[in-house]
Amino acid sequence: MPKIEENDLNQEKVEKLKVQLKNQEELVDAINNTTRIRIFLLLWAYKEQSVNDLCKKLGKSWPTVTKHLEILEEAGLLNIREEKSRGPKNKKIYSVMPDLIQYTRLGFDFLKLPPEDIIEILSHDIKSDAKTLEIIKKIFDDFPSYHDELERILKEITPTKENLEEFYVKKHINFYVETLDEEEFEFYFEKYQEFLKDLESFRKKKRAQRKSAQIEKPYAVLNIILPIREIQEARFKRFWKV
Repeated sequence: MPKIEENDLNQEKVEKLKVQLKNQEELVDAINNTTRIRIFLLLWAYKEQSVNDLCKKLGKSWPTVTKHLEILEEAGLLNIREEKSRGPKNKKIYSVMPDLIQYTRLGFDFLKLPPEDIIEILSHDIKSDAKTLEIIKKIFDDFPSYHDELERILKEITPTKENLEEFYVKKHINFYVETLDEEEFEFYFEKYQEFLKDLESFRKKKRAQRKSAQIEKPYAVLNIILPIREIQEARFKRFWKV
């Protein structure tokens, strides 16, 4: 297995890990609803949205959208600013808390804790992961309709090399699947950790260069490592209720 440095964490870092774990659980619990998932995706994709904007894009009524926004707001997951408008009340503009996903990541530091603390954190993390995968499944539910839309776009697109390349890279759903042996997994895992560090360094440079923390984020990247042998053993050993 990839090596984790054996250094004791000071109490401040331990408390920070506990806060990250709490944030992770609150995020998953608050967002685990199809409408709220779509609200989050819209806020990431368009940076900011009013209630009216969200109602139009979701095809939902004002009371319904407002109710879901209140749940997300109570969980501390949204930024809200007011914009002057006609009428007695200013218009509320919603966005997702900056770098919210990064704040919820545990990373690998917790593996330096005493074993009893690691077990406690992993127990919470497993439950949170199960709920997170439910959210991902709900996001995937939108894919069939999107693929219908892709077929329509492809029929109407001007068939230049540039247009087709943009279609494949930015509109087509790209995914990469590999099966790895133990040595390849260790290599992949090491490179993945390096990539995360490089990405965070890139983000720090961006944050230093721009005034506003709110930007559109029209893409999502999923990295999922599936322990397929253990998953199948759990099934055929009847660990699952089927």
